[in-house]
Amino acid sequence: MMKRIAFILLILISASAFAQDGEDYHTDSRKAKKYFEQALKHMEDYRDDLAVGAAKEATIEDPDFLEAYLLLSDIYKYQNDRENFEIVLREILRLAPSEYYSYYLITAKLAHFRGDYEVALSDVKAYENYDSFEDKSNDIKLIKENVEFAINSISNPVDFEPFNLGSNVNTPFDDYWPSLTADEEVLVYTINIPRSRDTYSPNGEPTHEDLFVSQKDDSGNWSVRNSMGKIFNTPFNEGAQCVSSDGRFCVFTACKREDGYGSCDLYISFRRGRKWLRPFNLGPNVNTKKWESKPSLSADGRYLYFARGIQVENIDYGMDIWCVEIDNGKVIGEAFKLEGELNTEGNEIAPCIHPDGKTMYFSSTGHPGLGGYDIFMSRKQSDGTWGEVMNLGYPINTNGSEIGLIVNASGDLALFASEREGGNGGLDIYGFELYEEARPNVVTYVKGRVYDVETNEPLEADCRLYELLSGELTAQQKSDAQNGKYLVCLPEGHEYAFNVEKQGYMFYSENFSLMNLDADADAYIMDIPLQPIREGQSVILKNIFFEFDSYQLKSSSDAELNKLYQFMVSNPHVSIEISGHTDNVGSAVYNKTLSLNRAKAVLDYLTERGIDSNRLSCQGYGFDQPIADNSTDEGRALNRRTEFKIIKVESSEE
Repeated sequence: MMKRIAFILLILISASAFAQDGEDYHTDSRKAKKYFEQALKHMEDYRDDLAVGAAKEATIEDPDFLEAYLLLSDIYKYQNDRENFEIVLREILRLAPSEYYSYYLITAKLAHFRGDYEVALSDVKAYENYDSFEDKSNDIKLIKENVEFAINSISNPVDFEPFNLGSNVNTPFDDYWPSLTADEEVLVYTINIPRSRDTYSPNGEPTHEDLFVSQKDDSGNWSVRNSMGKIFNTPFNEGAQCVSSDGRFCVFTACKREDGYGSCDLYISFRRGRKWLRPFNLGPNVNTKKWESKPSLSADGRYLYFARGIQVENIDYGMDIWCVEIDNGKVIGEAFKLEGELNTEGNEIAPCIHPDGKTMYFSSTGHPGLGGYDIFMSRKQSDGTWGEVMNLGYPINTNGSEIGLIVNASGDLALFASEREGGNGGLDIYGFELYEEARPNVVTYVKGRVYDVETNEPLEADCRLYELLSGELTAQQKSDAQNGKYLVCLPEGHEYAFNVEKQGYMFYSENFSLMNLDADADAYIMDIPLQPIREGQSVILKNIFFEFDSYQLKSSSDAELNKLYQFMVSNPHVSIEISGHTDNVGSAVYNKTLSLNRAKAVLDYLTERGIDSNRLSCQGYGFDQPIADNSTDEGRALNRRTEFKIIKVESSEE
């Protein structure tokens, strides 16, 4: 009501300003004046439609009646009627361009919004002709930059051939906010459903958002969608979600819940086997009185990115992209706004952090674009800030709003929501091959099942990935206690040590070299049998490396050596033998000496860090115990190895 009264006062003040010398208007037509006075009276009586009709009649009587157009412009602006607002502004500029030249800024924005970029550029130039100041405002600079960018983008389109994901995924309603597991086997997304559950109503029937899931079948097609169930979906809105890379937890947006902190908050749910556990609010370090939405998880699940701002009547204010560290659903520290070139004075929403951990896709109104929200990308710099922002270009972006794009792990496929001819109705989810310049770093993954080698029972084990050169822990996840399944992403360009461990078991060691990975490279499928700690059990230490023809340990061995040290600390009643092995190149004596010295180097590492030497022994076997054919390079590489074997267990730990 107060907003309405203020608007009427503005109209009345404007009307008095319209009169020349307080007595007359820019018209000699008595009928036009009469209609205009009627329009003002209708505004006082809250009868907007009648006011518009009367003001239009005034312009029919006198097409040059400036005050009538000014009144109409105020009404259309209040009603957010962009089309008619632009029409009457252009009439005002026709009649009094020098007096109202600032309106060229508004018409330029409106023309840009509807995709008429040449007209928008003409408006910008018209404004510049009237504005004699050399130091142009940021407003005109941004408009001009947007328009020139749009014209150039249309002249230089990017490759873009979208395809509909089909009726098993898409519905006659609005389908949007896709999220995808790293293996591309599970798709979780949002559907806006009429509350009556009947067919789509074009008359604005109340709707609500729910979460749905579709899975790849054996032939690679998407299965018929299913609701995520009552554990997620309520009579209120749930949507704008992300699923973790391994599909084992989901962060989503829920609104108007009793435990909420604001209008919409972020919640998290974990899956155990096939069952989703009850979601819980991520708490005040993430959720505030403002609007938090559209989460995106890093591949290791350690960092949660999301949009924060204020949303009133579906209009965004002050939206930026934030980040917070989490550990198994527990928020660590305070959320922080991303620094660098990504966030602007405009709105940034819908972040998608790629599994490479360095490439962010997001939607923004604050960077040069084609209109509304455009989709952009930025890469994380070595100092943690976000670098140069790139618009994904036309026709991916249009004069409308593009939001909610995600990119698969290998970086060649993007998914987004769009309303297009030939779709299922409303917004549908589409895929397209992402052109080369807009791709992230390639990421593959290792997945499988962890189990007890003796009982075949699934195990909940720690799966850790280390970058070999730095020894840095880059990912840490647990396998599912119900089925033993795990998935860990592997970004290209690095060499990794991969360890799987569980108390009471020998740890498992693997090595991945991903220095030159192609987008179509196969993933690693590895079921991992863990051996209970027993005398005689042995483990190959696949991430122990020596200088060529030497027993000098490389620094890339640090992660594995530390893992062996931790194993000895966690199992104080275990004694081990460390053994060195070689291929058959060279004499037997030389190879036995080399293998013994290499085993001793590992032993020395452990004793120097406090492991009792009485628990350790070493042996060099040379090429006496091959595990592969020494006639091939691959076989010889496998035979050059370091192992440890359990020699004695004084007491077992459960």
